[in-house]
Amino acid sequence: MEGQRKSIHLFDLDDTLIRTEARVLVRGGEGSVLRALSPAQFTAYQAAPGETLDFHEFSDLGILSRGILVKYTKSIIDTILKYGTHSEFGILTARADKKLHAPFLIRLFKSIFGVRLSNELIFAVSDTRFSGYKDRGALAGNAPFASLSVSQRKALVIAQDLVGRGFNDISFYDDSRENLDSFKVMRQAFPHVAYKPHFIDPTWKARLGEFRDSRADSKLLIKGASSVRIILEHHSPYGADQQEAMRMLEAGLPIRLDPEPVAIVQEDGRFYLRRSPPEARPDQAG
Repeated sequence: MEGQRKSIHLFDLDDTLIRTEARVLVRGGEGSVLRALSPAQFTAYQAAPGETLDFHEFSDLGILSRGILVKYTKSIIDTILKYGTHSEFGILTARADKKLHAPFLIRLFKSIFGVRLSNELIFAVSDTRFSGYKDRGALAGNAPFASLSVSQRKALVIAQDLVGRGFNDISFYDDSRENLDSFKVMRQAFPHVAYKPHFIDPTWKARLGEFRDSRADSKLLIKGASSVRIILEHHSPYGADQQEAMRMLEAGLPIRLDPEPVAIVQEDGRFYLRRSPPEARPDQAG
């Protein structure tokens, strides 16, 4: 039926759905470990000549099972299930070895959300078997799937494996701006598809950094008190006593964030990030 929507909510895994201790190891020519990268650091990392990337920690199911479910993302899924229309759920991860990870993810969604996560909607774009499958179906002259960047591979999966299956309402949740920007480019190729990118930054660390580095003097917190409480929890001495901080804001006192040169203020019932004014002082809990 023309106009019928087929929707899916698609989640990145590391630092979007689950936070783990797994790291990408950068090894030198003789195999020595030069550095260990978090998933966020790996997204922007370019290996130097002679360096190799070791992903073995991401194949350790023990590390994955000890991971912490990101509360911010859990609240999003809970809201979708409570208020949203019927939609599928999927996983789009840079990890390898889908065969190892899929059973865990299926159990996770069933036990926590009561949702049946379909195996065919779990995509591990660094899985060599998946790369082989993509290359067999590729047009002659196309670059090998494994040679593409993670963001390009994710975009290709969305275009081929989701739009190709009739999904025309796609929400994508990722902690990488690069992945989301790659996702948004497809609006030009498939104008009939509704693309909804969602940047997952549960502690507001990236967004505070972006505001600090921008030239703006002020930023409205659209979600109001809910955003304020998240920021206070992770970037102020008031993590355990937010009520005191909220009372100070209501009284017109700014709350300076640590270590950012940024303050939260309340004006006319609305909350803003502001560059720390001279009168803002480092607050102490209690």
